[in-house]
Amino acid sequence: MNKKILIIETDDIDFLLLSNQLCILNYQQDSIIRCFSLADALKFSPESVSIIFAGIPIDNEPIAITAQILYNHFAHIPFLLLSKEDNFEYAAMALKNGAQDFIIKGTFDAEQLLKKITYSTLRNELTHKNEFKYTDYKKHFDHSVIPMWIIDLDTMHFVEVNKAAIDKYEYSKEEFLSMTILDIHPKEDMEPLLEYFDSDKSEHFDAGYWRHIKKTGEVFFVNIYYHYTELGNRQTGLSFSFDVNEKFKKSGNLLKEQKEQLDSILYSISDAIWSRNADTLELMYANNAFYKLFGFSAEEGMLDNDSFFNFIHPDDHEIFRQAMQAVRTSGSQKIEYRYYHKDGSIKILQAHLSLIKGTDGKPDTLNGTTVDVTKERALQDKIRKSEQNLLTTINNTKDLIWSVNTNLEIIFCNKPYQQSVYEIDGTIPKPGDYVLGDWGTDNFINTRKSDYERALKGESFITIVEENFGGIMLCKEFSNNPIIDHDGNIIGVNCIARDISEQKRQFLKIQEQNEKLKEIAWIQSHKVRAPVATILGLIELFNYDSSVPDSYMDLVGMLKTATNNLDKIIREVVEKTEDLNK
Repeated sequence: MNKKILIIETDDIDFLLLSNQLCILNYQQDSIIRCFSLADALKFSPESVSIIFAGIPIDNEPIAITAQILYNHFAHIPFLLLSKEDNFEYAAMALKNGAQDFIIKGTFDAEQLLKKITYSTLRNELTHKNEFKYTDYKKHFDHSVIPMWIIDLDTMHFVEVNKAAIDKYEYSKEEFLSMTILDIHPKEDMEPLLEYFDSDKSEHFDAGYWRHIKKTGEVFFVNIYYHYTELGNRQTGLSFSFDVNEKFKKSGNLLKEQKEQLDSILYSISDAIWSRNADTLELMYANNAFYKLFGFSAEEGMLDNDSFFNFIHPDDHEIFRQAMQAVRTSGSQKIEYRYYHKDGSIKILQAHLSLIKGTDGKPDTLNGTTVDVTKERALQDKIRKSEQNLLTTINNTKDLIWSVNTNLEIIFCNKPYQQSVYEIDGTIPKPGDYVLGDWGTDNFINTRKSDYERALKGESFITIVEENFGGIMLCKEFSNNPIIDHDGNIIGVNCIARDISEQKRQFLKIQEQNEKLKEIAWIQSHKVRAPVATILGLIELFNYDSSVPDSYMDLVGMLKTATNNLDKIIREVVEKTEDLNK
């Protein structure tokens, strides 16, 4: 009769994953039966089932009830509970109520599943050893493809071994029975092995990964499972040995590749990455950038606690000590200090520290990254000085300069602005104050508020405002420009106010002078030109009088030339006057 494998699972993906792994182990697809509830599973008789996998929760029942129901119906059939949670209490409850094992979904492959099935089957048989024939157990033990043996827990001697163990380890059965479990372990593993056997363990457990030795001397890795039981009057342990050497080789090669890749990445990173003993500051690891930054090679080996500290600027010793103390309580710390480089220069270094607590007697580790911020700090200092120079310039100008945000709160104002408001109102404006105080007239405040609103809509413009302040008529020019951020949003208004009262007075004075010049030009062009024209007419009369002596005619010619020149000058004055009028 082809016995069934029951999988009680409502999740489609979990069912498919498990059934596929069973097929890999050569179980027939038609023997794998899916049940959606306990009721579906209980329809099968125990004689028709070989093993049961139950994904919990089932029917929203507690795990203890689920395990008990399965155990009561399938008394001699091994069953394993599967959960998405790594929960010790779940596992203990399941095993206490009849389950042979507890498996976390997604944490096993086909090879590990085979271990679980084999182990659960044997454990179930051992649990019911009084209810099945010894020959059945012996047959299963001897013909299993997994190396197995039974050892006396008091003497560590082999009591029984199967054929798979003889073939794997290449010792004869007689040789095995004359040996102890210690004989198949390397000598350097003796101490941890004895400590492991002396420790308290449950009735069945995964002993983890160990190294074993074949008769030929070949060392390989195994995963060991133990089950404590009785054989006769002796306390014995049944062991399952799974060869994981190939897996370890692949893992080792993968780790080696990953380490080489990580080393390559760390080598190419420009930031110094390092790890030190937190107590002694002994350097445990450093990438290539570390040695470049500090100016020493790995061979020189100068970067121990004392010598490293000597290269720190004396004024920063206390800062460095405080950071080393603070990181022990906070777990992380940031520090900036000056360091004397090997080339004689002083570098400003910034380090980020992280404390990793040691376990199993290992010391605490101080990991960190260090970067050279010398150029950055020099640039910041240059910018700071430029800002100070700019601020000095802004504060020493006569112009009033200030800026406001969208709520018309002052963002910045220079000293002339503060002085101007103080002289009028007796208060000193500062960032955060509302820009339209009580010191202006209602007309002034309303006008300025309207100007701010225009600028906040994106308009740049200049306005001229005349106001009577303290009995003095002042004329000011206001420049209003929107402040735009990197995203193109208007976030405020920048303003410059210039007192142009004196310029206006000069302008009015010039206008007055121009009017006088126009009047003079008009007199010249109208009142002076008429007599000049008369003189020119009289001169022409001399040309018709033949009685006039020649000597007088020469004088008349000179008079005519002078008069014509005067007329020409008057014409030029008239033309300039017309240009001035335009």
